Amino acid sequence: MKVLLVDDDYLALEGLCQMLRWENFGGELAGCATDGIEAVSIIEGTLPDVVISDIKMPRMDGINLASWLHHNHREIRIILLSGHSEFEYAQKALQYRVTDYILKPITRQKIAELENRLAKINCELQAKNEVRRLAADDALRDQLLAALRKGDAGELSKLMLSGDISSALLQDSDGTLGATILNYVFDYQNEIGKDKPNLTELKKASIENYWSLRSPKERIDYLFTCCQNLMAYSENQKGEYEQPIAAHCIQVIQEHFSDPSFNISQLADMVNLSLPYLSTVFKQVTGQTISSYLSQQRLLHSQNLLQDISIPIRDVCTRSGYEDPHYFARFFKKQTGMTPSEYRNLYSSRPLS
Repeated sequence: MKVLLVDDDYLALEGLCQMLRWENFGGELAGCATDGIEAVSIIEGTLPDVVISDIKMPRMDGINLASWLHHNHREIRIILLSGHSEFEYAQKALQYRVTDYILKPITRQKIAELENRLAKINCELQAKNEVRRLAADDALRDQLLAALRKGDAGELSKLMLSGDISSALLQDSDGTLGATILNYVFDYQNEIGKDKPNLTELKKASIENYWSLRSPKERIDYLFTCCQNLMAYSENQKGEYEQPIAAHCIQVIQEHFSDPSFNISQLADMVNLSLPYLSTVFKQVTGQTISSYLSQQRLLHSQNLLQDISIPIRDVCTRSGYEDPHYFARFFKKQTGMTPSEYRNLYSSRPLS
């Protein structure tokens, strides 16, 4: 945690720097300034986490510095040092979200109080950093969507109530992580086709509902309930939708597998479903992956074509959906134990029935 010290009294500045036990609150000195103007220059260059500033200074005093921070860097905390005679004046800075006041003279006891306050700020900053990290973590999205797709309530509960996630949600005062999780939930709603016409409005209303909840516990319960309700809906619809989806996929594959440019991403686009959801449904219905089914159909077709000796092997390759003849030969041998030529010779050597 970076701390900037600001005071026009150089001795006071030096004394504060020496008296603070930086290791007690995980702090490091970002710099020292003798007035607000100099402080602004340092802030723009180093972006400290906390500014500790005297109130009475030339050019730009502590109140004006607090105002500048409020309008330009709200995330930076400011603690003001003030004398008794300045305290009423210092209260004007309440509108600028001043973190705390320390009354002069600065004694060892007040230094200890300041260190305790800085330690709390450091904990809050670390918690916010963890919230940001998780909100940007693709692994969290993948884990949540995987649990939803499998309909695994146990895995969902383990994920949502895990130490990292639940602790971050408890500290998620801005609702950043919670809103991110809700976005993932609505990604899944879009995958399974639920409420597609109203999805944007539903998402907006859900996030507003989440932000309106006051306690972190209520927010966590709300997120968990949203996920459970969606899993229950998906489970109820499986019998109605999954068989037709898989059947439609098989039909599209049969129509396009001979095209070398056709792949499973194109298949997902053609059936208007996300690839992860489509893969899960196809595997549940057929017992195999889309890729393996596509490869199987191409291989079977190539075997049929090879039985016609009038078709050159290069044409067999392209007409079976393989772009590279060398890859086709390697894949064919791996699957059948024979090269395409050996397979053709074996077939052509059989007696006619």
